[in-house]
Amino acid sequence: METVQASTEGLKIVDCARRKQKWNKTAEVWCKEAYVCRSTLNRFWAKKRIRFDNFVAICEAVGINWKEVIESKSSQNSSSIIDQQKSDREKLWRGSRCRWVWGRNDLIESIISRLNNPFEPAILALTGSAGYGKTEVASQVAKAVKKRNIFTNVLWVKARQTEFVDGIISQSENHEMLNWKQFIDEIAYQLNCPVKRVRDRLKSEKILIVLDNAETAKITDILANIIEMLDSSRVLITSRLRTNAPYVGLIPIQGLNERWSNQLLREEAKYKQISALLSADKSQIKKLHQLTCGAPLALHFVVGRVFSDLDLEPVIFALEQASGDVECFYQFSLQTAWERISDPAKNVLRYLSRVDASVTEDYLATGWGIAESDWQQARSELTRWYLLEENLQDAKGNYRYDLHPWVRVSIRGKLVDNWQPSLENLQSLAKNILNINLENFN
Repeated sequence: METVQASTEGLKIVDCARRKQKWNKTAEVWCKEAYVCRSTLNRFWAKKRIRFDNFVAICEAVGINWKEVIESKSSQNSSSIIDQQKSDREKLWRGSRCRWVWGRNDLIESIISRLNNPFEPAILALTGSAGYGKTEVASQVAKAVKKRNIFTNVLWVKARQTEFVDGIISQSENHEMLNWKQFIDEIAYQLNCPVKRVRDRLKSEKILIVLDNAETAKITDILANIIEMLDSSRVLITSRLRTNAPYVGLIPIQGLNERWSNQLLREEAKYKQISALLSADKSQIKKLHQLTCGAPLALHFVVGRVFSDLDLEPVIFALEQASGDVECFYQFSLQTAWERISDPAKNVLRYLSRVDASVTEDYLATGWGIAESDWQQARSELTRWYLLEENLQDAKGNYRYDLHPWVRVSIRGKLVDNWQPSLENLQSLAKNILNINLENFN
């Protein structure tokens, strides 16, 4: 593993940047942002050699280009190695919910433009149904404005993913809605300042706050309080519900257009070598777009279902039965997958549904006792059905795994508990397995 060290001048640059952040040299928030421990930060300040990925993460956490900090006598190969690692990491994070972010460039640029426009509302709300990619778009916006230095800092707050069914948020002892006190406490924590100083920070700096899953927060109180603290700072929320507050600008998210919908299906079919999709005619692909409403999650579920069925027509029939209600199709797809996946895969889904965060393989092994062989089987199955999001790496290069919010709340809400495979599904599954074995044998 390549190691590098900071130069004397480089440390002065970092020291200036961390003072602006109001961080001490081993601040907990810095460790959190860079995914390093305090001992690593101490070695960094002592000009001792540390792993290059940690070095880059420490610099980026305070908004400094690592090239300005690195000791010139460090390995000449470190530059290209770090660039490659950084590129790979960004590429994977960029597609955290799928292999690629399809057809959202115009929307992302429009949101960035509005956030940077002083004549626009200080709070923008990206609203739409589940599976339309609100969180993914918001994450791309956050990453872009940080990279372009449009905002000095980006804070991300995720409301708890409580059960949300038919427009109603279920209340339970374990899943209380995010309130104003919890929200402002989280902002203060991320800014590494007392709550009483949050207002001054938001007014004196240009900060973007992203509130994800706002439908599961006490949004009226939160927005009414935060609007009084904004000057050049901005708030972007994602929500399945529209807010009627006059100081909030609404941005409804639509499904992908037909061109992007088709490209997603074709590229995923090529990636997974799904002949039933690759050989589909234009009328079938057009019908898939119309019936899914261009919702990315629905399109991915289509791919997973066709991959399992080895046939396109049953999927089209299921979509027609859903009558344009994509969430009805989501449930149908999840039930079909649940009836066909193994017990280890079901256990992984249950474990992941209990936490509102991505986890590492080590966490699954140590926290839940998942055996390596069971994990590999579960990962293969869940990826095939697009139930597992795995295109994510942290600053240490560890792969992390997550569930789509809709999948998480469906599992957590015990939607799957009473599902049992029907005789028809078991016969169909046996037939598919036989066909696959015959293909492999031939």
